[in-house]
Amino acid sequence: MEKTSQYPGTLIAIEGTDGSGKTTQAELLKLYFESKGQGVVISPCNTADLIREAISKLKERNTLDPVTFCFLYAADFVDRFEHVIIPALAAGKVVIAEQYVYTVFARAIIRGIDKDWIARMFSFALNPVRTFYLDVRFEDLLSRIQWKSRDERYFDYYEAGMDLNLANRKKDSFVIYQKRLIEIYRQMAIEQEFEIVDAMKPIQVQQQGLRKTLSQILRNRARRKGK
Repeated sequence: MEKTSQYPGTLIAIEGTDGSGKTTQAELLKLYFESKGQGVVISPCNTADLIREAISKLKERNTLDPVTFCFLYAADFVDRFEHVIIPALAAGKVVIAEQYVYTVFARAIIRGIDKDWIARMFSFALNPVRTFYLDVRFEDLLSRIQWKSRDERYFDYYEAGMDLNLANRKKDSFVIYQKRLIEIYRQMAIEQEFEIVDAMKPIQVQQQGLRKTLSQILRNRARRKGK
């Protein structure tokens, strides 16, 4: 992926499975930067209206094969990249990507898509100045969503990995799928040198760690620009 140094803004990515606390940490970071007088944009996944509608319709019919799955989420990312991320970076803002290309990577890899192939598809993407991976053990993740999981309808067909024929029941498939997804994220975090955050620590402790890391990065960037 390309570097972000060509833009005055700063790109940050927060990755993790559903229930890991990405949204909470992104919102707290936004408040922090705004308190410093910095313009901030949070860019969540699956935000292009037309593509989101297409994905929803195909999901309802359970007709998303792995390659189509990847291309649709790639199309959503391109729309988000061109219309939200790049303009915000060009305007000198901090962009917090709540799920970046790595989310698409993980969902593709778990469905048997070649890692190099999916990486080449996103070779145009910018490399964040820092990617935080919110790591959570599956047992802890399950306890977080246990109150929702009593109803089978809670589990999305694809987020439960039902398209992979892992198990007959959604709950059982969800367990297998999410365990595998966590393993993929952890491997990716090592390969891509993400900063790993213990998502089971208190929310404010996690946030303090993120702020400390980013404050140093932004200070270093400011020094380089001042030269």
